[in-house]
Parts: sequence; C-alpha cells; structure tokens
Amino acid sequence: MGAEGRMEIAELCDRCTACGAECSDEQTLYDLAHADDRTLSSLLHDSQYGLKELHEKAWEHARKRMEKLRGTMEAKKGELQDLNDALSNRLLEQLAAGGIVDELLDEYMGDESRRRLEEELAMMGRMEEAVEPEDIRDSLKEYVERDLIEIDGEGISITPKGSQRLARYVLRRIWENLAAAHAGTHATRVEGFGMSDGFACRRHEYGDEFFKIDMERTLLAALERGMGRAGRVEFDTEDVWVKETVIDTKLCVGLVVDESGSMSGDKIHAAMDISLALSELVKRNSRDKMRLFLFSSHVREMACWDMLNVTLSGGTTDIRTALKRFRTAVAGERAEKQVYLVTDTEPNSENGKYVGFEKAALGVLQEALIYQKEGITLNIIMLDATPHLREFASVLAKRNLGRVFFAEPKNLGRVVIEDYLRTRKKQNRKVAI
Repeated sequence: MGAEGRMEIAELCDRCTACGAECSDEQTLYDLAHADDRTLSSLLHDSQYGLKELHEKAWEHARKRMEKLRGTMEAKKGELQDLNDALSNRLLEQLAAGGIVDELLDEYMGDESRRRLEEELAMMGRMEEAVEPEDIRDSLKEYVERDLIEIDGEGISITPKGSQRLARYVLRRIWENLAAAHAGTHATRVEGFGMSDGFACRRHEYGDEFFKIDMERTLLAALERGMGRAGRVEFDTEDVWVKETVIDTKLCVGLVVDESGSMSGDKIHAAMDISLALSELVKRNSRDKMRLFLFSSHVREMACWDMLNVTLSGGTTDIRTALKRFRTAVAGERAEKQVYLVTDTEPNSENGKYVGFEKAALGVLQEALIYQKEGITLNIIMLDATPHLREFASVLAKRNLGRVFFAEPKNLGRVVIEDYLRTRKKQNRKVAI
C-alpha cells in the first residue's frame, strides 16, 4: 500500500474508531481474552513465554514484593539479634554471680519466638526473585478497579466494559490491515428505511433529472451572487442544486460460529475477535442490528461480550439448525438480512443427532433454499479446506444458494469486515433515478 493509502487508512482510523496510541492495557486485555486457560496459575506459566505486557507488570510487582521482603528480613534479623544479645548478657551475669547457666540455655533453646524467627528467616533466605501468582493478581488489580475484568478466586473474566474497550482495539487492528483504502463507516446526514429525497443537497451534475432541482437552494445561490442587468436574477450552472436521493436500508447481521472441538485455539480466538469488531462496527450504524449464535450439537444465542467468557461445548456440527435458528429469530425484522457462518468442519448432524455428511449437507441445502426464498444472504466462511468442505462449497456455488469463503483464521476479520462494508456501501451509495 502506498503513502496515499496509508494516509487514508489513518484518516479512517481517526474518524471511525477514535484511536490514538496503542495502549498497553488494551494489549493486556487482548492477551487475556486469547488465553486458553484464564487462571492466575496458568497466566503465571504463560507469562514466561508470552503476554509481554502482563509479564512486565508482574515483574514490577515481584520486585516491589522482594524489596518489601528484604526489609522484613532485616527487621526480623534485628529482632533475633536482640534476643541473642539479651541471652548473652544474662549468661555473663549468671557466670559472674557463680550461678549455673544450664537453665538459661534450656530456656533459650525452648523459646518459641526465637525458633519462629529463625524458621521465618531460613524460609525467606530460600526465596528467589521470581513472579508468583500474587504478582499476577496485583498486576491486574488496576483492571479490576476500572471494571475491565473480574477475578473470582483463580478465575478471570472480561466484563462488558472491558469487552467494549477490546472491541474498539480489535476493530482498529483490522482497519490497519485492510487493503481497501476507502473502507469505512461514517455518520451520515440522512438515514432511515426506504427511499426519499433527503435533506442533503449537492451541485447539479450532467445527467441529473430536472425534477430533482432544489428550487429554493438554487434561487438563494443565484441571489448570493448578486442581481444581474436591469435588476433581474440571472442563473449560472454553478447556482443549480439538486436534492440527494437517499436509500438507506436497515441491515440485520447474524454471526453464527461453530464451537465444536476442532475450533479450539486460533480459530475460536479469531471468531471472538470478529464478533467484537463486527458488533462495534454494526452499532455505529444506528439502525443496524447484530445477533450472535454459537453452535455445535446445539445452538445458543448470546451477547458478543459473553463469548469471551464461555466454555466451548464441543460436540458435532449441526449447521442446518444453526441457520434455522437465526432465520426464525429475525423473522419479524423489517430489514435486509445477512448471515456469516464460521466453521472448520463439514455438517454432520441434525437436531443434535449425528447423521453423517451426506444427509446433513442435504439438510443445509434445504435451509439455504429457504434463505434464498426469503432473501437472506448466506455467507459461509470455511477455516479449513477438507474434501467434504470443498464438495459442499461447490454444491452451494453451483446452485447459487450462498457464497463460500475459504480463509485462514488470521484473515477472518478482514474477510467479514470488508464484506460487511461492501454491503453497507451498496446500500448507501444511491443515485437519483
């Protein structure tokens, strides 16, 4: 991408995502969201090999803890020295008086406070400077105080506020990787459902219909130039303004994500990212809506931020039921409907029961026919390229029942966001007819 393209992306970033310098706390939230085991003990292990921001903060807390520990050790050494000095003085006094010191020695050896001090000092002496689970907890304390995460015992979860912060960060990362220089979403002066003459006007261009001329604006433009000869109003081509025809259709977007066992790791992390980024982008178009569904043997709907904290159910892959669930959920919506189904496995079950690829694929095709009849755009994104997946994609394409994308997990965000923006652009860019 050239300098001009990079400049346009930067402008989009400023207008659309209000991004500034990348904050370390956003990176930490991102790392936490992508941790397979989000417990303090697991993060302690993972921080040694990744999670750079978290590891640095934990080390800072570890150093402060060790400094405090060394101060405590010095104080305890002083206490032990005082006990020893007191014993030495008493022994000298006893010997000077010609007494027997055995009782004093027995008393010293049996002194619990002295023994406890010696044990504590020995234990402290064996401690090495290293990150402990308590350092991980302390390094995350500020995120808890700002209501970005919650810590319950050993477990860590992302709050709705934290997910919103993370959504903006993920969307910004996707923007930075978009190849289309003009991709973006911005506030429009006119929006609604249907077709009408908007309040926005523009100068007349060759080919514009005469009935679209805004007479009031045109007259005012001519008057602003001043009266012509003999005090008459004279018009110039630059004075002519036309009303902009705006067609802005409400869009209902469905993200349907496979949560079967094969989707673990980078694949489900990529799906988490796109659910956050797409929800952030959709809400910037005031009338658009987004619904998120997870499916395997069964289907469940949830809020986008909730996906960050759920445990994947695993199981088989029931694509037909997942598509039907979205279709029936939005049946009452007066909007253009579009669904993105993300999977890495061919369909193999129906209604929670394993039926094999051929029968399951037939069921999906039947549901795709209903989608076509009801005008719902079906997009299936394949994160793998098994023979059955390719066969399934070929059948869909031949029957014109939906679009199929093959993508790597790292490219999932770009594929979905670009397609969503392309859809919005087609809806918003209308010319007077």
